[in-house]
Amino acid sequence: MKPKPNTSSYGSILVRNFSQDEDDVINEEQEVINQYLLRQKKYICIYTTLLCLIVSIITIFYVSISSHNSSHYVSTLIQSFTYKSTTTRTKPNFIIILADDLSWNSIGYTSSDVAFATPHLSSLAKQGIIMNNFYAQEVCTPSRASLLTGRYPLSIGMQYGMVSAIAEWGMPLEETTLPEVLKDNSYVTHMLGKWHLGYFSPLFLPTARGFDSWTGYSNGENYYWSKKSPDYAEHSDFIESNTTCYAPYTGSDKHNYSTIFYTNKAINIIENHDTSDPLFLYMAYQAVHDPFIDHGKFDTGIPDSYFDEEPTILETIHKTIIGDIRQEYVKSLYLLDKGVGQIYDALTNKGIIDNTYIIFMSDNGGCWYGGGRNGPLRGSKGALFEGGIKVDSFIYSPLLSNSGTNFTGLMHISDWFPTILALANIVYTPSDEYKLDGINQIDGWKGTSTPRTTLLYNVYADITDYNFNIWRNGSFAIRDSKYKLMHTYNDAEYGGWFHTDTELDDDSIDSDKRCAQQFVTGVFTYWLFDLIDDPYETTNLYNSDNGLHKLAKQNLYSYIPIYMERSNKKIKITFSEKAETVWKENGNNMIPWANTDSLENNDYSYPNLCT
Repeated sequence: MKPKPNTSSYGSILVRNFSQDEDDVINEEQEVINQYLLRQKKYICIYTTLLCLIVSIITIFYVSISSHNSSHYVSTLIQSFTYKSTTTRTKPNFIIILADDLSWNSIGYTSSDVAFATPHLSSLAKQGIIMNNFYAQEVCTPSRASLLTGRYPLSIGMQYGMVSAIAEWGMPLEETTLPEVLKDNSYVTHMLGKWHLGYFSPLFLPTARGFDSWTGYSNGENYYWSKKSPDYAEHSDFIESNTTCYAPYTGSDKHNYSTIFYTNKAINIIENHDTSDPLFLYMAYQAVHDPFIDHGKFDTGIPDSYFDEEPTILETIHKTIIGDIRQEYVKSLYLLDKGVGQIYDALTNKGIIDNTYIIFMSDNGGCWYGGGRNGPLRGSKGALFEGGIKVDSFIYSPLLSNSGTNFTGLMHISDWFPTILALANIVYTPSDEYKLDGINQIDGWKGTSTPRTTLLYNVYADITDYNFNIWRNGSFAIRDSKYKLMHTYNDAEYGGWFHTDTELDDDSIDSDKRCAQQFVTGVFTYWLFDLIDDPYETTNLYNSDNGLHKLAKQNLYSYIPIYMERSNKKIKITFSEKAETVWKENGNNMIPWANTDSLENNDYSYPNLCT
């Protein structure tokens, strides 16, 4: 880039010489201009000399290897003098690790009581960039859909509810997914673990949505060892699939504890990866979601024998963690952390860690029925209070230029879609009707801009199954950099402050209680919080006479119609009577049950049942 004139010099001349004669001013300005022109000549001379030197080297080199495939060597040399573009050899690898129901107060940099259980996660976070204001969704399905599409759940018709086992519903096929874009740009794409975005038809399976392979379960929860569904205990929910066919998983390791199972599969993928192509691995762990028992063999939870090599960990859990379910939660968390450390080691041993981004997050806040404690944040999974939706997230990589920092700007789970593409130097332009809600956060991490100034938590509206109205029963929440506006129920359970020293879960580790949007009840209330001064939502400012508070409400309300213009109506869900019949016909395995021959969307490719 050519040097620019020093405009500050001109400015100082004009101010300094107001009282001088006109000729003196002209002479002084002319001297500055002459100095500038002289500098330009020097730069031109330097550039010309360098260019001549480069051409000479290339010419000499070309002559010297003219009999040895000269065009190849010259091309390589020329590239070494230019910007190294992103190719299949230089695109970074991405490992997304998604925890399930991880509570806010769980990782060492935010936790005091369970910091001992997350040495690997804490270390990676502190060496990377920690997202201090990261938001997912309040429950599983909307979060996972938003992560993979880069769009708000409201924009894709998945703003309310989770995909149940027999629901003929899933992430809309018209949506473009992150793995699809990456795959179109030479990435090898693998998924392990929880899907929860629809599977009634093979059109909705992960390997029909951009992944080359998938081993995992389709629904919201599973038993860690048997891989059976808590809702349909006679049926196994465990599938392996590629882009050609899918089948119930029958490997000899099927009944391994799921965190260990998925970690071993991830290590195998990494070890066998052909590094001539970049890798995208989506690790959707089951941990730390309950239930922590498995009927018949693991009725008392995770065996102590799993900690034989780390006896002090088990001793610390028993001595310092209150409540049986909470103790199982922390055991599960420790094994998850151990798995993350093993994945890091595998990347290191493969020699690709220096060109890899590890991205970690949870899909929602912790469920206090399942041992999760989001305190000091308010609320639980299923609620729009901070504890239900604000979660831990960080990115680690030797490629980061500003590692070891905390990012305090707003970030939503949908932002990972465009941010990952930017890190991979991939240009993606969706059509107008499928514009991304996610925002590239790289400049925010660098401190050069503020990418996101507002964030939509969710809006329970435009839903076929329910008659929601935001003034009577349709919850919503939105925030800017300071204030949060929310309409939702004042529920003592879903809107409480649950700290780690609160003994709530000593009744039974076999509890069937769950956290979900539809279980939030109470008096429907309007709220306004100042999240800068009151991050734990203790003081409702909605009826305040303060002019700033009134203006904040007005501004935040004005965004709701804008978001509603982008909304996509959630379809009426059909619950199938055919599903269980198909499962029984296939050895009590929970697999897709739709007749693919009668599907209307035959323009899409999908795997068939393996024969």
